[in-house]
Amino acid sequence: MSLYVLMKRFEEIKLAADQGDAQSQYDLGRMYEEGQGVKQDPGKAIQYYLRAAEQGHAKAQYDLGLMYSRLPANKKNEEEATRWIQTAMDGFRQAAEKGDAEAQCRLGEIYDIAKKESLRYGTLKNENQNKRIKTIASALGLYSGEKDEKWFEEESARWFQMATEGFRQPAASGDMKAQFELGGIYCWFLSGRENEEQGVQWFQKAAEQGLADAQYELGYMHSTGWCVAEQNITEALKWYTRAAEQEHFPAQTQLARIYAGCDQLTDPDYAEALKWYLKIAERGDGTAQYNIGVMYAKGHGIAPNFTEAQKWFRKAMEQGNTNSKQALQLLAASLNKQGNAEDENTLEQLVLIF
Repeated sequence: MSLYVLMKRFEEIKLAADQGDAQSQYDLGRMYEEGQGVKQDPGKAIQYYLRAAEQGHAKAQYDLGLMYSRLPANKKNEEEATRWIQTAMDGFRQAAEKGDAEAQCRLGEIYDIAKKESLRYGTLKNENQNKRIKTIASALGLYSGEKDEKWFEEESARWFQMATEGFRQPAASGDMKAQFELGGIYCWFLSGRENEEQGVQWFQKAAEQGLADAQYELGYMHSTGWCVAEQNITEALKWYTRAAEQEHFPAQTQLARIYAGCDQLTDPDYAEALKWYLKIAERGDGTAQYNIGVMYAKGHGIAPNFTEAQKWFRKAMEQGNTNSKQALQLLAASLNKQGNAEDENTLEQLVLIF
């Protein structure tokens, strides 16, 4: 999907959202949260999630709760996160009991999160990390002692079993979203090699139909060796590229990282890395803008251009990138009065960040 098509879709969704359509408000919130077809804006994401949530949209309520859980910790944010997650759970449960497979799947996922948190509660309960997981677990009553690990495990398994049965027929008939959901259940939540193989098969079916999220998952699997027989960087790049060409932001990010040499999965191809960093930077991503500055300063994938490097470092600073100020100072220290680099050692201190 081209950027033009995404922007056209954004305009249509925004019109419906502003007219009060809850699904469009939720979709718009997702677009703002993920930067799909529009610059990332968490504030606007919360705004549209809230409008949909107040109309009873369970997925909006859940995502709104998660967004509050990631905000700076204070009593109000924690209360809002817990309130919306609990409200979403009621909505998911009502839909799930009527046979909604997607709601059943969401319940399975949420209970699985609480189950996993219960296993490490003793070591993590006083730490500030894993705020999202802790908020969900708290909303479900884990820390109050109302429920235990076995209860969450049984509930998770029950809802996943129902979701699997609900998704199977539409998936077999070619519904790529149902195929994607089945792939996720088998690969992410059910243990055993046989389940993993089934999950990969369902992801493959959805990916071959063009579903960018499924293409991204296959890219991740092949790049890490997760759920597949072995790592295969060629397959990983193929699927990441298919997703990235549909403006899938995480896939573009992974391509940029791999081509820039992160994880040493393949020899660096800085020209390809720069190509994807430029696309990511269009969304206002400060890390990508900083990395573009580094690549211009060091001549990675392009002829050195210190004016362009400074421009991109300044853009990154405007996005709050903390590395850019020092990068500008290092660049200035390496240049002579004519604007040419005379201190290569200083330039070497400029490094890509991942």
